[in-house]
Amino acid sequence: MAMFMKNTWLVFLVCFCCSPGVRPSLAADEAICPENFPKEIIKVTDYVYVAIGYALGNCIMVIAPEGLIIVDVTETANASKEIFDDFRNISSKPVKAIIYTHYHHDHIMGAKTFVEDPTNPPEIWADIKLLETIEKFQTHAFAIRYVRATRQFGNFVNNTNGGLGNELGQGEEGFVIPNKFVDNHTVEATIAGLNVTFMQIPGESSDQIGMWVPAWKAFFAGDTFYFAFPNLYSIRGTPMRDPKLWYTSVQNIADLSPEYLVMSHHYPVQGRQKIQEYLIEYRDAIQYVHDQSVRYINKGFYPDQVVELVKLPRMLADKSYLQQCYGTVPWSSKGVFQLYLGWFSGDPIDLLPMTYTEKAKRMRKLAGGIHGLVKKARKALRSGDNQWALELSSYALELKPDNLQARKLKTKALYALGEATSLTLANNYYKTSSLEVSGNLELKFPPEYIHNFIYSFRMRQLFEIMPAMFIAENCSYRTDIVRFKFQDTGLEVYLQLRNGVAIISDSQPRSDAVFEIVYDNENLYREFVFSMSIGAGWPYNGGSLSGVQLTPPFTMSCFKDIMYCFDWYMNAKID
Repeated sequence: MAMFMKNTWLVFLVCFCCSPGVRPSLAADEAICPENFPKEIIKVTDYVYVAIGYALGNCIMVIAPEGLIIVDVTETANASKEIFDDFRNISSKPVKAIIYTHYHHDHIMGAKTFVEDPTNPPEIWADIKLLETIEKFQTHAFAIRYVRATRQFGNFVNNTNGGLGNELGQGEEGFVIPNKFVDNHTVEATIAGLNVTFMQIPGESSDQIGMWVPAWKAFFAGDTFYFAFPNLYSIRGTPMRDPKLWYTSVQNIADLSPEYLVMSHHYPVQGRQKIQEYLIEYRDAIQYVHDQSVRYINKGFYPDQVVELVKLPRMLADKSYLQQCYGTVPWSSKGVFQLYLGWFSGDPIDLLPMTYTEKAKRMRKLAGGIHGLVKKARKALRSGDNQWALELSSYALELKPDNLQARKLKTKALYALGEATSLTLANNYYKTSSLEVSGNLELKFPPEYIHNFIYSFRMRQLFEIMPAMFIAENCSYRTDIVRFKFQDTGLEVYLQLRNGVAIISDSQPRSDAVFEIVYDNENLYREFVFSMSIGAGWPYNGGSLSGVQLTPPFTMSCFKDIMYCFDWYMNAKID
């Protein structure tokens, strides 16, 4: 999931009775892709309860002999507090452990609610790769991921949801750094008097873990299984999720023959036979898409051709829990191509293709000018050929951005495509894009998000994002070296500019020509980055700042010239 949110809650469109007891296993003909879930606590057993409908992600309470184990904590502290209040109607035991099944925000950001004594925090378990995965996700391509995730989750779209149930919640974030790690395929532990086995089950993320309670034959699966075709490729922008790892993880769960399957989205399932059916068909669907995609790839078919050829067989496609309302077979097939062969389709047309602008000019000529493009786009829209209307109007706007007719047509085509699809994420993306094209929405980082973004990073990580912000066309001539020193932590970081690149290192480059800037504390530098990132401009206009010293001959003017070689502003226009 992601960390982006909408201003209002949607009205719940689906109502269920909130009676205690295990929700019955889902029937084969039951709809699995509801608009929203109502808030309720599902009693799986006397010792396992699932909070569903409070947020996009579920929160699970395990009552162990000596205390509570909380599995996943939703995306906000607001939601987790409401959940914890309701959990307290069931058990007053202290929280002894928190489990992060993986790094996605709807699983980790509500953690602080469950830390009852910050001076004596509970065990917080995660995969050994979780922190690294978070930092990698946030360090590079973070700006465009924000925009694309906002579109994917439909944060500004009415009557929608996050694809797996409720919309992504907004509110206070409360991530707490884990202190216990799963560093092997299986790790046995005794938590609050309960024997559990953690399993690495990579799938929707590489850092995913599950928890097996052998005495109860209960498996807590995170996002390795949910009631929709799996999202093997996320349109918000991620590398393709390895299908072989995913279906192997599902098989590993099935091999345990669980009697209870508790997921971090959707309702829990009881019954070994039913769970086996779900898991086996789920893993087989993933393997089918992988294997058949590879088969056609090896025959020389191009990505779009592979998409046309790979379809789930009827015995899988008809299963309600494999409906393509979240993940989709076409996106997955394209992802498999990328996984093994990268960006080049193999078609020589794509080796050195004409630019989009040049193609738009050729289309304009074929259509008889901009007016012809607009006319043909209007005709396509009226006939229900929405994709062609979108393409033609986009060509017109590429060449004449102020053409109001083309803009209106593109807005309508995007909205119509959203209305026509049953795939929630595509619907969200189309309709959000429609709002942007119409001028009714401009996606920006909220200042509070930028603040959280900057202050949650390790200081070293703040420097690691700088090379991809370097404005090479303006500053490729520079050959500066700057040493940043932080008195409160002892951290030293070197920034070197040369050959149009910015290099970050922990040791001094081979040069005596090093400028130095010393900060009394790291937060002074964070304040600088925040000011630049929100477009507030240079914060040191007085020439100096308390707590910041420049070692001669380094001057504030020189420092300013260097730092303006970086594209700090996080709300630059994105077309």
